[in-house]
Amino acid sequence: MGLGLLVAGTAFAQTRPVPPVVSRKPVPARPVASDTCSSGDLELRFGRIDPGAGNRYVPLTFTNISGAPCVVSGHPGVALLDADGAALAVTVRHVDGPGAVATLKTGGSARSVLHWTVVEPGCVSPAGLRATPPDGGTGVTLPLPEGRVCGGVDVTPIG
Repeated sequence: MGLGLLVAGTAFAQTRPVPPVVSRKPVPARPVASDTCSSGDLELRFGRIDPGAGNRYVPLTFTNISGAPCVVSGHPGVALLDADGAALAVTVRHVDGPGAVATLKTGGSARSVLHWTVVEPGCVSPAGLRATPPDGGTGVTLPLPEGRVCGGVDVTPIG
C-alpha cells in the first residue's frame, strides 16, 4: 500500500501545472519632442541623380550638425518648383511605410530616396526640387537641369 501512494504522489508531482515564464524586457522609450531633430539641427544634401531606364533616383541625406544626439523619423517634405520658386501641382507619394526612428549622433546621417520617371503621362518641367525635414522648417533646393518629372514623386521614409 505504501508503494502505491508513492507512485500516485510521483505522478501528481509530474503533471502539476507550471506557471508560464513572463519576459520582463524593458520597453524602449518613445522619443520626446525635445529629442526630435529640428531643421536647425540638420544639414540636408542631395546625392547624384541616378538615371536608369526612364527612372530617376536621388538620395537625400540628413546629417546631424548639432552638438547633441537627436531623432528623425518619417517622410521628408518634397515640392517641385517652377522658375519663380513656386510649388507645382505634382503628386508626392509616401512609399515604404512609416519607416523607423533614426537616432543621429553628432555628425551622423540617415537618408531618404526620391524617385520619379521621365516617361509616364502627366509630365511637368520643374526648375528645382525642394526638400524639408519631416518637422518642416528650412529645406534645401536642388536645381533639376534635366527638367522633366512625370507621374509624380515617390519618397521613402528617412532611415
